[in-house]
Amino acid sequence: MKIFISIFILFLFNACSLKNDKITEVNLKTQTLMFSQKKKIDDENLSFVVTLSYLNPILDEKTKEDEFALQITPNLLNTSHLKAYINDKEAIIVRIKKDSEYLKYLFQNEFTDYFKFSLPSNQNETNLKVKICLNHCFELDFQKYPKSLYYRSEDIDTQYN
Repeated sequence: MKIFISIFILFLFNACSLKNDKITEVNLKTQTLMFSQKKKIDDENLSFVVTLSYLNPILDEKTKEDEFALQITPNLLNTSHLKAYINDKEAIIVRIKKDSEYLKYLFQNEFTDYFKFSLPSNQNETNLKVKICLNHCFELDFQKYPKSLYYRSEDIDTQYN
């Protein structure tokens, strides 16, 4: 009987810990939405949505770069000429792979292309003007806040504003 109770308690503990990880992942994705902007673009016969997310407030590790995630839906667009600029400086663009750590911050679907781009951070800049060039260019504005305004606690995964 003791063995049965031990196995039951172990199973219950394991189920609770898995649920907690799933909740943490959903919380990260919701926090990413707070630092995201969308742009709908109509281009000849194709209409698509571009979502740009400023990742620095949400990242687990502190970084010396300004990092953004770019999502293009649907993934039918030719992205070979994709360019990104942060405050008129060309950023480094990398396609996010399906097994990437960055996907835990983004809502995912099979019809979206995911990219990460970054540039070394300039501490004196508080406003970030991001220019995305696909078939044509458009700009989105973001603002940096002191880290204390979007600090994520290590004990509990909540954001304090």
